[in-house]
Amino acid sequence: MGLLGELLGCTSAAALAALAGCYSPSILDCTVSCRSPEDCVRGQICGSDGLCASPEAAGRCGGPTPPHDAAGSGGPRFVSLHVQVTGKGSVFVEGRGGCSTVDPQHGDCTFEIAPNVAQTVQALMIQPDQSFAGWTSMTCNGPSPRCTFIPVAATTIAAKFEHN
Repeated sequence: MGLLGELLGCTSAAALAALAGCYSPSILDCTVSCRSPEDCVRGQICGSDGLCASPEAAGRCGGPTPPHDAAGSGGPRFVSLHVQVTGKGSVFVEGRGGCSTVDPQHGDCTFEIAPNVAQTVQALMIQPDQSFAGWTSMTCNGPSPRCTFIPVAATTIAAKFEHN
């Protein structure tokens, strides 16, 4: 393993190439997709659901979705949820983690989620002078900080925070 891999805590050079989130000092269970154990960071394994997780949670992240077969008849195992946050705030994706404008992604994050399974997101203030102004996307729209939806394909949600 190279010096960069050791500094980042990755288990191998292959993991460095495979993990976009490898820079993080702690990667939440069920947030990084995998095909082999080398795709996961130290302390996580590649579960039967195709997500990196601790040994206790491995295989229980993806929900009740069928795996994608070669012919495509089983449908996709996961779809992308693109989260966009403007202003200074955060969106928590239940069971997956958060996306914040103060994180390295600067409020522009992508999560792999199960299609046809209800997803709940919550907009959260991170500074007292910035309040949630509302959702500005088709999937989540309006002033309620909590939104539940059922994705059938790749989905984008957008949350807006404004200075009080």
